[in-house]
Amino acid sequence: VYTPAYLVKNILDFGGYNSAKILKKHVIDNSCGDGAFLKEIVERYCNEFLSTSNDLAQLNDELETFIHGIELDELEWEKCRENLNVTVEKYGLQNVKWNVINSDATKNHVYDGKMDYVFGNPPYVRVHNLHDIHDAVKEFSFSGQGMTDLYIVFFEIGFKMLSKNGCMCLITPSSWLSSKAGGILRNYIIENKNLSGVVDLGHFQPFEATTYTLISRYESKSETVEYYTYDEQSLSPKHHETLTFNQLCINNCFYFSSKENLDLLRKVKTYNSYQYVTVKNGFATLADKIFIGDFDFKNGTIDVIKASTGKWTKCIFPYNSKGQPIDIETFMENKEAYNHLLENKTKLTNGRDIECGSSWHLFGRTQAIKDVFSDKISINTIIKNVDSIKLEFVPKGKGIYSGLYILTDIPFESISELILSEEFVTYISLLKNYKSGGYYTYSSKDLEQYLNFKLSEKYGQSRISKGNLRLF
Repeated sequence: VYTPAYLVKNILDFGGYNSAKILKKHVIDNSCGDGAFLKEIVERYCNEFLSTSNDLAQLNDELETFIHGIELDELEWEKCRENLNVTVEKYGLQNVKWNVINSDATKNHVYDGKMDYVFGNPPYVRVHNLHDIHDAVKEFSFSGQGMTDLYIVFFEIGFKMLSKNGCMCLITPSSWLSSKAGGILRNYIIENKNLSGVVDLGHFQPFEATTYTLISRYESKSETVEYYTYDEQSLSPKHHETLTFNQLCINNCFYFSSKENLDLLRKVKTYNSYQYVTVKNGFATLADKIFIGDFDFKNGTIDVIKASTGKWTKCIFPYNSKGQPIDIETFMENKEAYNHLLENKTKLTNGRDIECGSSWHLFGRTQAIKDVFSDKISINTIIKNVDSIKLEFVPKGKGIYSGLYILTDIPFESISELILSEEFVTYISLLKNYKSGGYYTYSSKDLEQYLNFKLSEKYGQSRISKGNLRLF
């Protein structure tokens, strides 16, 4: 996935690769592809050198000595060298012996401890898709947690390449800020305090791939981190806030926003809240098109709401009023519902990864089944603003799918007041779980934490202790 030229310039500028200080300094892109970064690096080096000297032989020697690259793919490696040759032709140079090698960066240690600058857009590949180099990747300490991605390993490769006072600046997915896979990387950053700046591209997607990205910069120990957002109109970073590590690190995850917003997030994430609500995921039939629809029969069905849209429909429900499975012989009494499932038995049997011991006529998972017979509140999990939130009271006997639901004895009006608010939207945006179109997504835990914090703020550790006893 190639890096656009304007973004290459942003990253080099953010990493301080400009002015006369870049001369005779070692720089590398260790996953250089066809040379997007190296072309701009060479341009800048040539211009700085020629601003004070016309010695082309000396320039040639310095390009061969201080510009470095690694690329695994042989075709891309060849294109990179050709692109660099074209770049220097306009400066009167030919036959530069580029120190760009066709090699595997995960196994190459030639440059360790020698680079003044490391730049790049490392490859994004989940570890289970890495066949030939899977074992090599798992040997890196940063890949020791969660479902890691190759780009996280390239942080470790880059850190090893840096000289004592070097600077690294990469563009990567932003998921490492809070993912389990990024935990060891975050611990390393906290211990070394080497993160000096980030540019959060937010919803802006500079690549054809649907990936939400972040530019991060690493230097010698710093007590603060400069936080920038990205202006899509000018295609440039805009300074937003200067943060300490104590401000941006919450529960060993990294968050970036204004200090006021981060204070709210810290309270929600760390406050010892009372359990006023429980939030769960809706049905997981693993075959919604079979179990759910506008059926013209009622026996064997319940009404269900699709939380993501607020639309009501029907669901074949092979469970009793206690949420226990109805055996196949008994469910056959619901003739039309049973026949509908029977017509799709092959898909229900072979097309689902159902829980062990479950019969083919049951849901794939048991989640949310017993709560059908409790009052609850449905809510969608992808929002943009207050108007995009779909909140609805769902009485006992009715179900929920494609979203979350809230179990509580707090009145619906009180829950609605907390959720249909700008503060809730701000809280969700702080989690930075981006979706296309300017939307954000969140988990059951995220919603549960927020509601329990706000209700504990209002009532304390119990409403009874605050004199707020209510009858329900």
